Amino acid sequence: MKRILLLIPKGNGAGQGKKWNRSWPQNIEKIVSDNLWKVVTPGPLVLAAMVNRDDYEVCLLDEEFGHIDPDSTYDIVAIYTVTPNANRAYSLADEFRVRGAYVVLGGVHAAMCPDEAVHHADTLLLGEAELIWPEFLSEFEQGKPRKIYTQKLGQVNINESPVPAFELLPGNGRKIIPVQTARGCPHGCKFCNIRSIYGGGYRTKTIANVMKEIYALLGVNPRATIYFTDDNFFCNKIRSRELMNEFKNCGIYWYTHTDLSLGQDEDLMELAYKSGCRQVLIGFESVNPANLAGIDENNFKSKNFAEYKNVIKRIQSHGIGVVGSFIVGLEEDGIEVFNQLGEFISETKIYGASITVNTPYPGTYSFNKLKEENRILSYNWDEYTIFQPVMRFGKMTQEELNAGYINLMNNFISQKSVYERLKYMKSQMIQRKG
Repeated sequence: MKRILLLIPKGNGAGQGKKWNRSWPQNIEKIVSDNLWKVVTPGPLVLAAMVNRDDYEVCLLDEEFGHIDPDSTYDIVAIYTVTPNANRAYSLADEFRVRGAYVVLGGVHAAMCPDEAVHHADTLLLGEAELIWPEFLSEFEQGKPRKIYTQKLGQVNINESPVPAFELLPGNGRKIIPVQTARGCPHGCKFCNIRSIYGGGYRTKTIANVMKEIYALLGVNPRATIYFTDDNFFCNKIRSRELMNEFKNCGIYWYTHTDLSLGQDEDLMELAYKSGCRQVLIGFESVNPANLAGIDENNFKSKNFAEYKNVIKRIQSHGIGVVGSFIVGLEEDGIEVFNQLGEFISETKIYGASITVNTPYPGTYSFNKLKEENRILSYNWDEYTIFQPVMRFGKMTQEELNAGYINLMNNFISQKSVYERLKYMKSQMIQRKG
């Protein structure tokens, strides 16, 4: 029987023994690593479910959860690329080809940089893979696979996608299990590459298909926390209500991404908590309103900036922790941004904060604009960790950004700061139970 390895490489890291930023002390590196939402990349689980198990033994390896066995051999090695892992993906691809495997490269980075990726692969899969993966396998069996398979944007009917092969999840990757119920986002942010992969539409799975996936993953771990990977879970509120009414019957706990409109709908927040939602990530992006003008195509964030603090308070008063996503190093950010952000975190008692560095990923409007302005200082993809500066900022140097970030994080993770936020959220949970 032939063997397929579906491989998600880890990144090489920013350099000098650091995973995220070469200038960070070890305590900041550890805090960031410990607080990331760590899940097995979901896409390869779908591809695994599409393989005929009578013809192939399928192995899945996400390097964040396991190690490559140097003694194992495979007929096909399909590698999922994102920008931070691209260099390691290429290195592994070259190594597996030398060992006789047929190497397929796919994922976001390969799709955005095919002229680069093609030198390391026997075949490229560009775009969503549900249609072109089976096509490749069929032609591989016939002995005539093509060099490049390209999927047109937004054409995949995700209701025809199979239930992911959750049974392939490693034992240490079953605590939090990913589920995707829809693809696409209405906001079109300039720093985001979602539309370069999924197109401009919003495609949803039926309620029945979502529930099939939930019951399948509960069969793997009935106590799993579910991470709905949708880019904007609540943007279709009628559908999200239907889903959550089903969730209430499952006894699950879950978290997801949303925009701040969740915090403007009391009934929706109430239902979210009752259905098991305990945490949401919201892309606030900046506490400096000057940065928000034009950051998304409809100016949604800019128009709603005045609501930021109220939204956090409302959502957390319903027992749902808010993790705010913020980017430092945007055009209007000077060194004062770190104090402003620290004050915002302290005042709102926000449950958590994902604070990343402005990083122009290939496939985004930001990448193309900054490249044209000759402001991208590094094309070493190892440095694209979203914490290591790779560009020239508008109003501060890279050194100033690094120093401000370290100071902010040391304050954010201080014992007093953490205690105050956790105490606040605990009080909200007690009120909910009461």
